[in-house]
Amino acid sequence: MAIGYKFCPFCKLKNRVEAIICEHCGRSFISGSDNHPTTEDVKEETKYFDKSLKEKIEHVSKEAPVEGIAIYILDRTQPIEVRLEDEFVIGRLTEQTEEKVVDLTAYNGYDLGVSRRHLLIQRAGKGYHAIDLFSTNGTWVNEVSLMPQHPFPLKSGSQIRLGKLRIFIVFHEEAFKDGKQDQASHDQINEPD
Repeated sequence: MAIGYKFCPFCKLKNRVEAIICEHCGRSFISGSDNHPTTEDVKEETKYFDKSLKEKIEHVSKEAPVEGIAIYILDRTQPIEVRLEDEFVIGRLTEQTEEKVVDLTAYNGYDLGVSRRHLLIQRAGKGYHAIDLFSTNGTWVNEVSLMPQHPFPLKSGSQIRLGKLRIFIVFHEEAFKDGKQDQASHDQINEPD
């Protein structure tokens, strides 16, 4: 008897034929309903941060939350969310899930090419890493394209582009959970490879 395989449409890796979720990336093989269409490639022009917004980023960086990470979106003066978790996803919430998700649906996420599970933000020492989750339209941090599943160090004030949607993040780079300060390891975490 021959054993069949199927390949994940997201990560392209081989799975057992009876698998309902990818054994490698965890994505479901069952397609979403018409109410939750799959992310499509976007063609429209990307909106860029103008000079006044760059000044705003510098200003709010000085007023970062004491704990956690604040997420801002273009044209907003207040963060859309402040997250305290060590790990959460940025994307579009289309169904109930146990996963912690920053939902960008209300900010035109679908039309701007944000995938349901677009980006993972993960605490890394005294800062955070961004990890693209095989998004359809890609992720850029300060215009550096992220490779899927490769952690990329974030600095407070980093601009993140999810497809065509731009956000920026702010956190205290010196705030740590154990209350101890270790500048050498802080510098090492926040330097790009």
